[in-house]
Amino acid sequence: MDVFYLCPYLLLLEQGDCDTERLNEASDDFIRHLSHLHEEHGNHTCVFLHLQYTKFRLTVLRERYHNNGQNHLPCYCHVVGAIMYVENTMERMEKRRTGSGNGEARPPGDGPPVLWTDDAIHLIELLYACHELKLFNDGEITLKQVVEYVCSALGVDVKNASSYYARMRRRKGDDRTYFIDRLREALLRKMDTDDEKQYRRNK
Repeated sequence: MDVFYLCPYLLLLEQGDCDTERLNEASDDFIRHLSHLHEEHGNHTCVFLHLQYTKFRLTVLRERYHNNGQNHLPCYCHVVGAIMYVENTMERMEKRRTGSGNGEARPPGDGPPVLWTDDAIHLIELLYACHELKLFNDGEITLKQVVEYVCSALGVDVKNASSYYARMRRRKGDDRTYFIDRLREALLRKMDTDDEKQYRRNK
C-alpha cells in the first residue's frame, strides 16, 4: 500500500469550502478505508505509518483552519473528528499488536475500565437522540461516526446501528423512547430524594 495515499475525504478537507452532504459521504468512505486497513491489511508497520501520515496532514489542516479564524467551517469540525478517529484506530491497532487490549476502554490512572453494561440498544437510543440535537461537533459529524467512536470507547460491539433504530421504531406508543424516559424518571427521583434530605437537614 502507498503510505502517502490521500483519500478523497482529505482532499475535500484541504479545499476548505465544501457542502456538508459531500463531506458526510466522503467521511463514510474514509471510515470504511481505515476499518479495512485495520482489520485486513497484514503489514502492521505500513498501516501504522499511513495512519501517522494521515494524522499529520489532518493536524496541519486543523492548525491552518484555526490560525485563519475558520473554526466555524464544517470542514474544521470534520478535521477534528477525523483526527480523533485516526488516533482511536492507531490505539486499537497497537493494543492488538501487543496483546494488551481486550476490548475494554480504560480511564486515566489505575481505575477500573469504563464499560457500557446495559443493553446496546439503550446506548443507541441515547446516541440517536444526542445526534438529532446536534450535541456532537455541532452536528457536523455523521451518526455512524458517533456510534463507532462511542461504542469503541465503551466496549460495545455494534455492527449496524440502524437495525437497533428499526427496533425502536417498532415499539408502541410511549415505549418508543423507553430508555430515555427511564433516564428522566431516575434523575427526577434522585432530585426529589436529595431535595427531601436537604429539607430535613435544614429543619
